[in-house]
Amino acid sequence: MNNAELLTNLLTDLQSIFREKNKNLPFSLSQIILISSIPEQGIDMTSLSKKIGIDNSTTTRLIHNLQKKDIIIKSSNIEDKRSNILTLSKKGIEANKSIEENIEKFSKQIFSYFEDKNRILTKDLLSAFHWNLLKYRLNNK
Repeated sequence: MNNAELLTNLLTDLQSIFREKNKNLPFSLSQIILISSIPEQGIDMTSLSKKIGIDNSTTTRLIHNLQKKDIIIKSSNIEDKRSNILTLSKKGIEANKSIEENIEKFSKQIFSYFEDKNRILTKDLLSAFHWNLLKYRLNNK
């Protein structure tokens, strides 16, 4: 299997699992990714768009829909009045906790298929892979 096919299959399978294991929540996959990408201290909309790889108009639409559901709070940025800071509301924090619990549950199931030594190696390799993805993103803006 070549790299393109491997990455495509990995992405497709992960998206499918994320959707399936979070279907108990009233959110789309895009909303789940957005909710789980907002740090506790908040984030401005442009940085969030870059972080999850979507354009600002798509982020604005997702934020608007999540504000209606009382998941996200949008407030003025004290440092730059032209931008807004996004934080999770109390309901958003609870939703994020549910998302994290669902992810933790299915990831434990997936990793249980590995023998102990391979489980550790796989986690190390995934961590290194993630680090390389971050470096790639930084170097290819």
